[in-house]
Amino acid sequence: MANAIKSIAKYIERNPDSDEAVILRDFCAALEQEGAVFDLQRLFSMKPKAFELMLAVMDEWRFDRHVASRRLQKYLDNQSD
Repeated sequence: MANAIKSIAKYIERNPDSDEAVILRDFCAALEQEGAVFDLQRLFSMKPKAFELMLAVMDEWRFDRHVASRRLQKYLDNQSD
């Protein structure tokens, strides 16, 4: 998730007071806090570039969770042998 996060950090740095920066910050915080509530309706108002960055973070976040889950399952499988 590091690449997308870096891109978002640069976007926020360049556009610190924009609505998109606020939404991206809140979205990333919600991903970090499992179970946090985030209003998806906010995404519809985003400019295309910010929306693309959000999708990239979500894609990397999902992949990272999938890999971590598989590693955990492999570990648990090895423990039962």
